[in-house]
Amino acid sequence: MCVNDRAEEMTKVLSPASVETAEAVLIASAKLGPAVIRYEEESYVRIRQNITVILCLGIGLASSGLTVAQSSPGSGAEIGHAESAVPGLHDFDFLFGRWQIHHRRLKHRLVNSHEWIEFEGTLFCQPLMGGYSNVDDTVFEAPGGTYRGVATRSFDAKTGQWSIWWLDGRTPLGPMDPPVRGSFHNGVGTFYANDDTEGGKPVRTRLLWSEITPTSGHWEQAQSLDGGKTWETDWIMDLKRVQ
Repeated sequence: MCVNDRAEEMTKVLSPASVETAEAVLIASAKLGPAVIRYEEESYVRIRQNITVILCLGIGLASSGLTVAQSSPGSGAEIGHAESAVPGLHDFDFLFGRWQIHHRRLKHRLVNSHEWIEFEGTLFCQPLMGGYSNVDDTVFEAPGGTYRGVATRSFDAKTGQWSIWWLDGRTPLGPMDPPVRGSFHNGVGTFYANDDTEGGKPVRTRLLWSEITPTSGHWEQAQSLDGGKTWETDWIMDLKRVQ
């Protein structure tokens, strides 16, 4: 093979910018003799073979990786799909984020009072445990002084119910009340607890979530002294999304 023939073959695999350099190398090699040319030919063949092997290995690894990701029972896609299919798990997703709240609270409960106290506040809610729990950090700008509280919710997939605990920042060492429990139906969340007394009588508590949109929501707390036959609403929150 003459020098010109070798230069023409090399241009098929080299970029245009490398053609002149390759021709110069081949011309110089021809001057050095047949032994150098044979060495270059063998090196060129070995390089092409190595490149082919590397490409085949890369394609094989990519294909096997894709197969594992698609078939693995623990893949994120399948877990996400399984969780999204759990009824009730995403009932509180609407609350995630930051909210401005207008509060209305009865000054005295269960005494037929009609005197309401109004004040502002904020709420920040975020999910935990892959969506099976969430927590609120609430700030109350009440007339008697600003304070904070935390609501922690946990979802039971077996019953489809949420349990909600309340921690009052004004009594950090005090015992937590039993949780209210319930679920959402037709866009309204209803939660109950027998967790209090008034004048020695048991008090039943009810929490309601309603009027839920992407940017607003409504919450009410009510108490009953007759086991739930009649209710007195003593706290109302109207929420507007900030972020």
